[in-house]
Amino acid sequence: MQYFMEPKDVAIIGASQDFKTINGKILKYLLKHHYQGRIYPVNPKYQEIAGVTCYASVEEIPRDVDLALIAVAAVRVPGILKDCGTHGIKRAVIFSSGFAETGAEGKIIQEEIIATAKKYQMRLIGPNCLGILNASSGMIASFSASLELDCIKTGHLALVSQSGAVGFMLFNLLQEAGVGVNFVVTTGNEADVTVSEGLDYVVENPKTKVILTYLEGLRDGEPFKKTAEKAAEAGKPIIALKVGNSKSGQKAAATHTAALAGSGAAYKSFFDKMGIIQANDSDDIIDLAQAFVPGKLPKGPKVGIVTMSGGVGILLADRSEELGLKIPQLSKGLQEEVQKVIPAFGCAQNPVDVTAQSLNQGEEFKKCLKILLASEELDMLIVAITMATGKMAEKIGMDIAEAALGTDKPLVVSWSVGQVSKPGFDVLKDAGVPLYHSPARAAKVLGALYKYVNFKCGWKKTSGGEINLDRKVKVQKALKENSKVLSEHSTKELLELYGLPVTKEYVAKSAEEAAAMAECMGYPVVMKIDSPDILHKTEAGGVAVNISSAQEAEAKFKEITENGRNYNPQAKINGILIQEQVPPGVEVIVGLQRDPVLGTQIMFGLGGIFVEVLKDVVLKPIPLSREDAQEVLNEIKGGALLNGVRGRQAADKDALVEILLGVSQLAVEAGEDLLSLDINPVMALPQGMGAKILDGVIVTS
Repeated sequence: MQYFMEPKDVAIIGASQDFKTINGKILKYLLKHHYQGRIYPVNPKYQEIAGVTCYASVEEIPRDVDLALIAVAAVRVPGILKDCGTHGIKRAVIFSSGFAETGAEGKIIQEEIIATAKKYQMRLIGPNCLGILNASSGMIASFSASLELDCIKTGHLALVSQSGAVGFMLFNLLQEAGVGVNFVVTTGNEADVTVSEGLDYVVENPKTKVILTYLEGLRDGEPFKKTAEKAAEAGKPIIALKVGNSKSGQKAAATHTAALAGSGAAYKSFFDKMGIIQANDSDDIIDLAQAFVPGKLPKGPKVGIVTMSGGVGILLADRSEELGLKIPQLSKGLQEEVQKVIPAFGCAQNPVDVTAQSLNQGEEFKKCLKILLASEELDMLIVAITMATGKMAEKIGMDIAEAALGTDKPLVVSWSVGQVSKPGFDVLKDAGVPLYHSPARAAKVLGALYKYVNFKCGWKKTSGGEINLDRKVKVQKALKENSKVLSEHSTKELLELYGLPVTKEYVAKSAEEAAAMAECMGYPVVMKIDSPDILHKTEAGGVAVNISSAQEAEAKFKEITENGRNYNPQAKINGILIQEQVPPGVEVIVGLQRDPVLGTQIMFGLGGIFVEVLKDVVLKPIPLSREDAQEVLNEIKGGALLNGVRGRQAADKDALVEILLGVSQLAVEAGEDLLSLDINPVMALPQGMGAKILDGVIVTS
């Protein structure tokens, strides 16, 4: 990536004198933004362009070149890449469209350029991209109109985007918001270089402190994960705008887990695990960038609010508490200090209402901010301004900027008026103070800062247990030897290897065996059809409960078997399960789903029919630590049911934690042979009585 982002020289293939065209703009922006390397335009039509010597072909360039910039018709690209390869150029950015994104013909051309690149050991960015940017060296390899700026504001933010248009749209919005950008990488079709490689470069670069990324779908989950770990280690937050839903990992749609572990939820879980802050839209990602770029993180959740409107203060307090932040009442001593510098009719509690009158009192407003920022009672501050114009707005901006630059605590501003306050906005923007035009947005970014702090404190938790090699071999052998779907009984046999509490049960092959096994187990019992081809047993008439005699067991054996054959005449029926009947408790679901990119994730939620109706589930990437498993139980919305409600006893949460850890270990040891696991329901019994796995199904790869 260094040759892409820090080339000593570039060749522009198909360069044009017409600076309104794509080929012309690439040269125009390199010149306009003072690229520090050598430029070699290539076009047989010209001898020079804008005073720069132009060459008829790549072969005529008199020296080795680090990077080729190619913006010609798609059909010409393979030949040009061959010329570059024979001339020793090892990197190329292909702006041209007309490749795999257009259909079969374009895909053939894209495969040809990939083959050519491999032959000459060349790396490619694109095709169908908007290029790359290294603002500090003037290496502006793009034709985006957002680069018409007279001067690019540089800074410590890097932007990596799979979409060129969105990437440079965000670049432009960042510039408007006063956020300096150093690197932009757009990867387009990703015929070669992926977004993960772009991210890895900017994370490792010492000039980068904050990373933004726009993602449509990862192609290489493991490198992305390693890059996220590097970012966490270095304290460089990654803020992601993820769009689109992929159907990857949905092969096993017969299970609840596969249906519920959809792409959006899976990515959210993956991002949470890796400490990646997820944005909802373009406004959101710019808001978050402004908050993280100053590099100031809160030590805790305590927010101070300074406002000149009691109503705005209440609104901010509500939004902050919804985000898990705290609005502490200030101590008597701190209130007395504040009261000295605000009008007598102001409020020195929290929110602190300085009233509009304070703005006419010289340095008193600034003193109030500094008093609050110096106090250990607060970890961060929101300053909410309503109406101020002209010189007054400028003075307010200067007071806030001075206070913000003099503290290591986060300070953000909510200033909810229009252009009449522009002088104040400009001061804050120039000082790098995060500015938002709604209270909710100001509160939200502080919530994100605090969430990131919590991630940094706990992300190195030890996850998973030691691998049991004998068990691993046994599990993988069983998964390979079985059909695509394991029956309930076969699934439970594997779960038992991990000490998981499955129901006591036997497989009866005849009505007589069913009666004998029921007598042996003791009544009442449950009877179920055991078949890898009948997953929805209740629909098939394959379940009977409260069986209380040998005669009833014999009759139900015949009935369930006949129901199964009617439901699916081709089904393989292993027999009828004679199963202990477990007392009632809270039904939950535990599942696994392997995504080919993101890896395996564990799912937990309310079970039984509620999983279909409420879809109240939480996903976590494996392996789980004990802390992860405990968090999972608390993250579902229906978690209160596990704690006991309306006189019911609390469920045995410790037993559920052990099940989650055991299932996580199964996923680790099974590896790619296990596509999906559905354990539904697990009956969580009252505290101290454990839990029982009542049903389950494994789907293999």
